[in-house]
Amino acid sequence: MILNEEQILERMVDPDPSRRIIITPLINPEEQFGPTSVDLRLGTDFQVIKRPNITHLDFINDPKEISRNLARYTTPVKVGATEPFVLHPGEFALASTLEYIRVPLDLAARLEGRSTWGRLGLLIHATAGFVDPGFSGALTFELSNIGQVPMPLYPGVRISQICFFESKKTKLPYAEKKYSKYSGKTTTACSAYFKDPEYCRIRKALDS
Repeated sequence: MILNEEQILERMVDPDPSRRIIITPLINPEEQFGPTSVDLRLGTDFQVIKRPNITHLDFINDPKEISRNLARYTTPVKVGATEPFVLHPGEFALASTLEYIRVPLDLAARLEGRSTWGRLGLLIHATAGFVDPGFSGALTFELSNIGQVPMPLYPGVRISQICFFESKKTKLPYAEKKYSKYSGKTTTACSAYFKDPEYCRIRKALDS
């Protein structure tokens, strides 16, 4: 069952910390609450995907080499509160929510774009819209401009919304998963795909 606005608010002030939804800072509840969701705002730091001087990303290279290549593949950008980040047509960039989010163990969540921005051609995630029970930190945006003109995006603008779904209390919170990689982060984080166990096994097999 999806939670409505009253249920979300009740969870945000629940006296039991283990049941509490955290969305902070909640700057303007009147603007941010919808019937079954809460609007989230764009933060100030970005990772811009650029055309690098590398031929490809080899998923089974040494992790240190992959980290160096990822650093060449992305450019960190931080903008001021009233400074736009311009996303050009066809560009892809990572960003994060202004808000810190914590999801209780008996809820899961979905991060979705807002219709207002979708009608202009802004996609806020490629595949990663699901938020596990027990997640805490800033949520990552995978921004794409599929429109025809550059799009200035200002920090603090509501470009997304989060909704919550009831579930049975998990025994495996996201932060306690053996290979979770993004829990607790409060800034935009690049992909850490090379830490996945599949690639560890492949590298080990190749080394042997």
